[in-house]
Amino acid sequence: MTTVSCVEDDSAYCFLLTRALAKNKTIRILSVHSMAEEALQSLPSLHPDVVLMDIKFVGMDGIECLKRLKQVEPPLLMQVLMLTQYPDDDLVFESLKAGASGIC
Repeated sequence: MTTVSCVEDDSAYCFLLTRALAKNKTIRILSVHSMAEEALQSLPSLHPDVVLMDIKFVGMDGIECLKRLKQVEPPLLMQVLMLTQYPDDDLVFESLKAGASGIC
């Protein structure tokens, strides 16, 4: 079973995304976080297989959150997919440079 955590400040989008994923019997939603700071506190102890991370937040953005998650010791064994609606090559490049597994 693949475990997933969602870090997204748009509650309606997050609800639809996690509801769609939860219909798959091989996916279990572990947690939902509306702020990057909250995710930094919880994700290291939850150990999700996949994190769906919004690229932009008020306060700490998803790229900075990803950078900090990559510094956790022992290293977290998770894939991080950055969620974005912005067609901004710089954000995509910065996300990949920070360690994102992909962009959605």
